[in-house]
Amino acid sequence: MYKPIIIVLAMLFLSCKDNGQEYQAETFELPSIPDQIVLTWQQDPSTTLTITWRTEKPMEESFLSYSESSSAAAGNWTKKEAESFTFEQTSSWFHTVELTQLIPDTEYHVVIEHPVLPEQFFFRTIPAERNQRELVFLAGGDSRTRRDVRREVNRLAALQDPDFVVFAGDFIDSPLNEEEWNEWFDDWHELLITGDGRRIPIVPAIGNHEVAGGFLQPRSKAPFFYNRFVTPEPRNYYTLEFGPDLVIITLDSDHTKEVSQQNQWLDNTLHSQADKKWKILQYHVTAWPSSRSFDEEIPVKIRENWVPIFEKHNVNLVVEGHDHAFKKTVPIRNNMEDKTGVIYIGDGAWGAPLREVKNPENIWWLDEALSADHFWKITLSKDGEDLKVEPVFRPLVKAFMLQAESSEAL
Repeated sequence: MYKPIIIVLAMLFLSCKDNGQEYQAETFELPSIPDQIVLTWQQDPSTTLTITWRTEKPMEESFLSYSESSSAAAGNWTKKEAESFTFEQTSSWFHTVELTQLIPDTEYHVVIEHPVLPEQFFFRTIPAERNQRELVFLAGGDSRTRRDVRREVNRLAALQDPDFVVFAGDFIDSPLNEEEWNEWFDDWHELLITGDGRRIPIVPAIGNHEVAGGFLQPRSKAPFFYNRFVTPEPRNYYTLEFGPDLVIITLDSDHTKEVSQQNQWLDNTLHSQADKKWKILQYHVTAWPSSRSFDEEIPVKIRENWVPIFEKHNVNLVVEGHDHAFKKTVPIRNNMEDKTGVIYIGDGAWGAPLREVKNPENIWWLDEALSADHFWKITLSKDGEDLKVEPVFRPLVKAFMLQAESSEAL
């Protein structure tokens, strides 16, 4: 973690012969340096953005300044004070600002103020209309315990220059371990930023490793998730619309809200989004596992409760996690392969320990499965007509796969 800087002023024990006085060194402690910046959305991603950061100690005044990048040099900056808070499980303080009335598809520069080390970066709003540019985003989850792998995957993610990341839960291993959370946010702060300084927002889902007790617990059992990621209420399940063609819906797979208790909300939400060509959902526990048992309680719950609603509203794609492997299903409808059905991808391999997968040749719902670190890159065409979904493997894994293919060809 970052430590407060101590600045030493004046001179040490210098004598002044004119008056015989001696000068002692004076010290003062600078305010905590802002770090662990996370970008999320609470409202329309084309006109708003929420920025949250951490300091080790409370601040007398915590604020940022922002400007449309094209006018920043002219001094057209707006200053906004942050809402500051802490919570029981941490000694740190957190500061959050929601920027509103932004211009769609526009770059903004931000300075989080500090007397010596201000934090500077820029972000980009989402297009509000068709035919402006492609929209690129990543989908994955389960970053947990192999920090070296997680950092490598983070770097690979930033190289894709995505507009945002959809993350299906299990950020860390121990829900109340502040050191693990600090490492995760340090890694995100350092690495989920493009080479030219653009920070990448996240659309987070809750997983069992965010919750003390894992499943069917009150919100108070997931303090770091609920305090560090500021998203639309009720925070564990919510909707974000990305322009006229795409909606992304996040659900809670039995962690702080029981699966069936979200059914009516899910049905109503998908009904209200019927005009969207592309409907994508994410949650943590996989309904169509690549590794675990098909008959576990929560996968059964999801298949009985949510899957029929997905199919009723012709959902295109579902992002799952929890199994720590690469997976793509066949299109599924009515518990069988059907070309009009829903495709499920996953299963969370952003640094979590990998698991052995089932053989797709023996499992009807699996099109592909592999024990491999990866995320998914999803590209929505400029005109909104096409959605390209492709896996991006950790380079070491990809090299191994290519070598295996070459050996088979021989």
